[in-house]
Amino acid sequence: MGAADWSPAVIPLAVKAGVNYWHKAHRWNAETMPEAIKSQPRESYHLEVVVDRVGGDHMHGHIDEEQHYQFVKKAVERSGVGYYDVFKFHFGYHSVAEAKTDMGVIRAFERLKKEGLVKHLALSQHHYNNIGGDMAYDIVTYLIQNSPFEAAQFFYTYGDKHELEDVLALAKKNDFGTIAMKTMGGVGRAATDKKFQTMLAEPRFKGSSPGTAMVKWLMANPNLTAAVINTTNFDQLQENVGAARELKMGANDHHALGLLAAYNKGLTCLLCADCVSHCPEHIAIADILRYERYALDYHDLSRAKAEYQTLTKNGTACIACGDCMPSCQADINIIAKLKDVHRLLG
Repeated sequence: MGAADWSPAVIPLAVKAGVNYWHKAHRWNAETMPEAIKSQPRESYHLEVVVDRVGGDHMHGHIDEEQHYQFVKKAVERSGVGYYDVFKFHFGYHSVAEAKTDMGVIRAFERLKKEGLVKHLALSQHHYNNIGGDMAYDIVTYLIQNSPFEAAQFFYTYGDKHELEDVLALAKKNDFGTIAMKTMGGVGRAATDKKFQTMLAEPRFKGSSPGTAMVKWLMANPNLTAAVINTTNFDQLQENVGAARELKMGANDHHALGLLAAYNKGLTCLLCADCVSHCPEHIAIADILRYERYALDYHDLSRAKAEYQTLTKNGTACIACGDCMPSCQADINIIAKLKDVHRLLG
């Protein structure tokens, strides 16, 4: 999978390497769509249009059938692509109850599909326990069994919760597509950590790295359809494509993932959001630590700061009660971490 926010220099190389699915393709218009993509036969690549809630952010906005319909229709007109292969509901439902009762997204999709402007229905699903909603895996489980959605994108990485494995198995059984996102927690910061790189130079890790090992681990999962891998330059692209093609994990790859897991302990959030359920202030802890990833792993400080500024409650809302900390499977000192992130992004 590629993305519309990838470097323009990387996209032609990605096309040559076989990348043919483009996330958030609605950001391109007829003039800005890369020539490397639009010069190909239309049926040879897949474009995704992403639809957000209206009247607020993903936590406070609402679903609006007509506005979603008009957004996609205008995007098709601007881009000149004829249609989008995938209509994706960005950030997903707040709860199973909302998925059961609010049909606005589905109705907008059905209208657009009837007009030949979209083909498939998918969503990216987040956790919403900080606003009294449900966890992503519970919502996706419901959608797999009870909705016209055909695929879901959700947080998934090495060492994740068993609930995610259950979702992947259920999805496979029901021919439902699954896309792992936020897969590379800690990889970016480890790459700039001299101590970590010194350890990685040991013979047992030779020929591997946390990034390539993670790609192989994801690709080796028979229940996972695809994965979103952060790619900002040619070297990363070459490394990721090479790992994806090789597929088979060696002992060095397993060692590299083990080293990354040990490095992440106490440092990098896995975005499971269990801590949020225990926070009396209902702080979106996982979102805050996701923004930290943007800054430290993606090296995109401006995006991280912009996202952090949208929060109605940021790290300063923490009252240091410590109720969240026993639930953290990554053993993070969440009280201290929230202070650190606020200093970085506030």
